[in-house]
Amino acid sequence: MPNTVWYGRVLAFRYGIDDAIAVFSEGLQRYPDSFELLRQRGHRFLSARRFVEGRADLARAAELIEGLPEWIEPDGEGNELPVPATSIQFNTFYHLALAHYLLREWDAAEATYRRCLGWVRPQDYDGLTACNDWLYMTLRRKGDVAAAADVLTGIPENLPDEAFVEGPSYYRRLRMYRGELQPEDLLNPEKGSQEIHDRETLYATQGYGVGNWYLYNHETGAAQAVFEQILHGRSRFAFGYIAAERDLREIAGA
Repeated sequence: MPNTVWYGRVLAFRYGIDDAIAVFSEGLQRYPDSFELLRQRGHRFLSARRFVEGRADLARAAELIEGLPEWIEPDGEGNELPVPATSIQFNTFYHLALAHYLLREWDAAEATYRRCLGWVRPQDYDGLTACNDWLYMTLRRKGDVAAAADVLTGIPENLPDEAFVEGPSYYRRLRMYRGELQPEDLLNPEKGSQEIHDRETLYATQGYGVGNWYLYNHETGAAQAVFEQILHGRSRFAFGYIAAERDLREIAGA
């Protein structure tokens, strides 16, 4: 089974999302209660815009890992896949919360992001800032401005870019929410030495936070323009891109 998990992950990192789902599905026929395969397929279902199926897989994975000691997934800095070392607990709850977010299940998304934060590893600033950023956006979508502001108080100040494996995109979004950066600072990103993303993925990540910021402040036209610019790029599997698609459909239907 480990080879199945790894093969599917490599396919996904090379943007073979449907092929990865097929590999994980084949594995689940043999190992239907594999929380690893369910967590991975659920993640890729989100990339394929199959949000309900993703939620189901990730919710089942969350049930199966209940009570399990921290289980570090076999990747991270210094290995083949360019992502920080994180636990399957963190990744399961992070992506399950995202499924709830994309399905507009705000209360469930908030609860799951808070559970995810309990699995952030020490000094994992990528995980800390990513989870808190999506939690902040969830709370703002709920209209709970006070709780969202409280999230920002727990974010460290003056973190250098070198503190991040994937890059400080989420940290920059959180700093914008605190008023330390302006939206235009995030819409003109410079690629730093620690940043693994291409410029379009970086724009999708940082830009989605900016688009939401405009929505919170009732600047729907500005939000729409940012979301449309994200979709002009090619980073269609970035979560910021996927979420921007979702928001644009809602704006168009308003």
